[in-house]
Amino acid sequence: MKNNKVIRIIAICAVAALIMGTAVYAMNLGKSYMAVEAGISEISGKIKETGKIHGAEDKVYYASVTAPIESVSVKSGDRVERGDTVIKYDGSDLKRMLTEAEIKTAQTELDYSGKIKESDSNASKYRSAKNNDEAYAALYWMYREKGNEITEEEFARSYALQCQIDSVNKDIAEKEREIAESQHKKNKASGYGTKEQDDYSEKNVKDIKDAQKEVDRLNEELSELKKGLYITSSGAATPEENAELNDVNNVMEDITRNWTEAKERKATYENMIMNDDEKEALKKNTELSKEEEKEISEDLSKAERGVKADFSGIVTELDVHDGAFATEGMPLFTVETTENLVCRVDISRYDIADVRLGQKAMTEIGGQMYEGDVTKINSLATEDSSDKSRIEVEVSVPDIKAAAIIGMEADVTIYTETSEDTLVIPVEAFYSDEAGDYCYIIENGKVVKKYVTTGIKTKDEVEIKTGIAKGDIVITDAVTDDSVGERARYVLN
Repeated sequence: MKNNKVIRIIAICAVAALIMGTAVYAMNLGKSYMAVEAGISEISGKIKETGKIHGAEDKVYYASVTAPIESVSVKSGDRVERGDTVIKYDGSDLKRMLTEAEIKTAQTELDYSGKIKESDSNASKYRSAKNNDEAYAALYWMYREKGNEITEEEFARSYALQCQIDSVNKDIAEKEREIAESQHKKNKASGYGTKEQDDYSEKNVKDIKDAQKEVDRLNEELSELKKGLYITSSGAATPEENAELNDVNNVMEDITRNWTEAKERKATYENMIMNDDEKEALKKNTELSKEEEKEISEDLSKAERGVKADFSGIVTELDVHDGAFATEGMPLFTVETTENLVCRVDISRYDIADVRLGQKAMTEIGGQMYEGDVTKINSLATEDSSDKSRIEVEVSVPDIKAAAIIGMEADVTIYTETSEDTLVIPVEAFYSDEAGDYCYIIENGKVVKKYVTTGIKTKDEVEIKTGIAKGDIVITDAVTDDSVGERARYVLN
């Protein structure tokens, strides 16, 4: 019994020693981590989102004319085919307006033609009156010169008589001066009473008498000369001169009357001639009437054609109804095409940098997969219900006959990039800090931090371009920098 007890004690001690030894051995090997061996593989980037099916093209149709709407053949949600007449206009008002415009155009054309002809006629009459004006002016000055010649002869005779009169007047003045001097001498001599003085006085008296006789004669001559001057200045010419002068005066009266009438006609017709600006304004008015008629005619043609669908699709918005009055430019309805469908998805700001035009994509609708590609990336970001920025991306959905599924939800997978034969690690082994991307590996039995250059990232894997090599043991368990340098061992996943 005692021996058995000793054996049990010995056995317990041995087991304890073995456990302690094993623990010490394990502590010398380091902490154990789950890990993978970095290997070569293919990796494809994927972005998965839910979007809605839409037409690649939609069009808002606007009224091209101002007219009442006679009928609308669709409702919102209806399907239309290419070429279908969706809206018919009531063109009765436009027909009436066109008739009025045609009448106005005809009137303006007749007015333009009539006024131009009238202006041209007045221009012709003006030129004739101007020629008459110039002709009568020439005749007037010709006959006036002729009359001046006759009056110049009379003037010459009058001038000669006036010169004679002036000469006689001078002689009379001279003789009267002599008489005055002789009279003075006589008066002076009578005061002395001498013989010589008496003789002198008698001689002086004789001189005075002679001078007085000469003065009388000169006065008679002066009187005759003045009579001749009076007759000459009173128009007393020769009978031939009088006859010729009368003819000249009569002709000049006719010329003056006709000349005045020609001047008045010239002024009247000149004011009735249209200038270039007036003609251009009249022409522009005629062109404006024609243009208005043309515009109304075109509007009537548009109204008679109605509004047709440019492509097959679904009416997504309808803004008018039967009997409404459309004004040019107002929206009528919107059609979204079913001839070319796309799925529109909103991509987060984190993923949008990886999306490129032309990337392959798969769209799942009701369990059916459709292969397409990225056809459009919107340049304007929007915010979702959580106030997070999203960017709309369009993915083509070819070979789908589903007019009724516009607006339906669909799952989209965008394949952003693909790399073959590249080094990859699990996403749980990947970390990032301010210094860059990194992972932890076990190298020479210790934990080592390795900064890496990455490529494609998916939700499961990360492509490693530089930093580690194929075969490196990458820790997939949670690790911190506190473990760097510690001994470690691993268990491969």
